[in-house]
Amino acid sequence: MKVIDKIVDMVIEGLEQGTPPWRKTWKYICPKNAFSEREYSGFNIFYMSFVCSKYGYSYPLFGTFKQISDAGGRVKKGERAYPIVYWKVTENVQLDENNNKIVSDTRFTPFYYNVFNLDQTEGIDIKKYTPQISTTVNNPLETCEKVIRNMPNAPLIAHADSNRAFYRPSEDMVNVPAIQCFDGSEEYYSVSFHELGHSTGHPGRLNRFEANRSEFGQNSYDYEELVAEMAATLLCSHCGIEQTVENSVAYLTGWAQFLKNERKSTLFGAATKAQAAVNYILGKHLENEQPEQVEEYKEVASF
Repeated sequence: MKVIDKIVDMVIEGLEQGTPPWRKTWKYICPKNAFSEREYSGFNIFYMSFVCSKYGYSYPLFGTFKQISDAGGRVKKGERAYPIVYWKVTENVQLDENNNKIVSDTRFTPFYYNVFNLDQTEGIDIKKYTPQISTTVNNPLETCEKVIRNMPNAPLIAHADSNRAFYRPSEDMVNVPAIQCFDGSEEYYSVSFHELGHSTGHPGRLNRFEANRSEFGQNSYDYEELVAEMAATLLCSHCGIEQTVENSVAYLTGWAQFLKNERKSTLFGAATKAQAAVNYILGKHLENEQPEQVEEYKEVASF
């Protein structure tokens, strides 16, 4: 079985159990390389969060075998590594009659390198690499409000319908029940972020809806929901709150079945589009994740 197939199977397993597998370890620390302090991006965030949740690791802090050895530590006997996936972009450039460069073809090839969680090591002082965090968030509501308030080219946000949360593309309008209607403020912001995630698909923003519809047909709704849910999770993590919005087991199982049918390209694509949505909402440019340990890269099969 290919490496990427194994990753997708693990995520599907978590969805079938009725819990989004990337939620549990995100309250304060984004998964990252402990030694370079580089935060992971795209699909790697979701996968590494799932790994921490599944195996009960203390923190989402990882390193390569070489980094761990260079730091004076060692990997415990019998521990397995986890692949971090990145993409090599190869462009076929040709010259036109005026000697202008034209990109005639672009190929994306997935590669990976192996990392271990610091809980899998010996001789490493984990506290040395653990960010200084507070057990309480001083003002999580204001942090969330700032994200909503500063979203570029934002849709209209209304509270007219107290029974439903939705995004209506024809009016470019997000409706969310008033915060008093929710059990807690975290639920309110999680739902708000979900709907704002949908709004980034508007033609005036990332223009995602038509592409989804042409690629997935009648399943485009399921795909868009997965993108929005991932985007909401990322935004909750950015704001330092735990995502608590509830989804039914049947709905999550539906996602799992959808991923089984569409497989790896769907999951990676949804994660990439979710991060693009988040970066749009935050007014940031999407940055491609770069390799850190070239000598440890291993090529995996192209999609």
